[in-house]
Amino acid sequence: MSCLVCGSSAVTQQLDVGRHPVSSFFLQEKDAPEQKFPLVLGQCETCGTIQLMQPVPHEALVPPYDWLFAREPEGHLDTVVSQIVDLPGVTRASVVGALTSKDDTTVDRFKSLGFNHTWRVELDQDLGVSNPAANIETVQKLTTPSMMATIAARRGPADILIVRHIMEHAEDLRAFIEGIAALVKPGGILMVEVPDCSTSLRLNDYSMIWEEHSLYLTPETFAPLLEMGGFEAIKTDIYPLPFENSLVQLARKTKAPGPTNVHPSARAQVGLLAQYAKNYEPTRRELRAKLERFRAEKGPIALFGAGHLACAFVSFMDVADLIDFVADDTPQKQNKFLPGSRLPIVPSAALIDQGIKLCLLALSITNEDAVIGRNSEFTRSGGQFRSIFQASSRSIFAGSALSSDNCSRDIAMDAFSKNSHGTPR
Repeated sequence: MSCLVCGSSAVTQQLDVGRHPVSSFFLQEKDAPEQKFPLVLGQCETCGTIQLMQPVPHEALVPPYDWLFAREPEGHLDTVVSQIVDLPGVTRASVVGALTSKDDTTVDRFKSLGFNHTWRVELDQDLGVSNPAANIETVQKLTTPSMMATIAARRGPADILIVRHIMEHAEDLRAFIEGIAALVKPGGILMVEVPDCSTSLRLNDYSMIWEEHSLYLTPETFAPLLEMGGFEAIKTDIYPLPFENSLVQLARKTKAPGPTNVHPSARAQVGLLAQYAKNYEPTRRELRAKLERFRAEKGPIALFGAGHLACAFVSFMDVADLIDFVADDTPQKQNKFLPGSRLPIVPSAALIDQGIKLCLLALSITNEDAVIGRNSEFTRSGGQFRSIFQASSRSIFAGSALSSDNCSRDIAMDAFSKNSHGTPR
């Protein structure tokens, strides 16, 4: 394949986790048919970018319902907005544009500071998409230079453009970046945010792999990307988070789109995926042995949280047969089955009703305490909560995570402090 970033043919396949269904396609019946897609990661030996060897077509990712939503981290947005406001040329008269609904809360921060000229690309009005379930997967495909130039002509090009958590979804990265460039005035500011995969790669967390993400970026491989759209980086910051840090770049449009420049620091990332791939099978074997032992000695196991992270964990780690069900109190997910593993999705009350002894948390690490607090009766009855994430203080992967709370917390937190905290660049 050709690299999604630099176009090189030197993309080396490193990790094949098999064929899997789209994780948002919850099954109405346990035996319902599923369409599956290969999930294979490769790394470009020219520019260092980790990517899906064969991105899943965007039309296959549109879910059959419109009630799904995504929450992105927001604790850093006040800082980012403050940095943009302080840049030369930015005034209260500046036009603030946005690409998707993920950008709304950032635009709201500008509005609260007196920026009254704002707009966002709308799926129906601007892109001609009538399907209410269409979202990021569709916007990334339609973000092309010609489409965005038409929108800019109608709405007025942005002095400041916000683009959060969509670039990693791009099937055609050059078209996408040149598309967002078409929305920005010459000399205008672009803010792009993507997830940082460094922690998952270093801690061997395979739930990182998602059929909706074509790119798996690190600070080094992310930093030069906007250059292909004619942008000059102002600053790139890493905002630490428990699971995956947020990478934010502020850049100014200074020239026309041009060729990709490969930075030595990005090329130096070559080899990172090979190590991640090497540890895949040992990680699966050790986890399976641990869960088999727990189930035999103490009792049944469940998951909490029926999202794409749960799908990835169960399927990639090959542990579906060791798990009884997935607990999730989202009404729309009730009485459905998890894609791939076909595990039933039931209310959290089943943790007690069905005598679960170990519940694996498959939701945001920042929400773990809240979920445990709401299910205190389960822990009082002797049930244990552990996390599927390597970076969590409750990680099921940590040494003696099932025998000593204090020991598991110390081990996991030590790994977290060494591997997951980024620093501003």
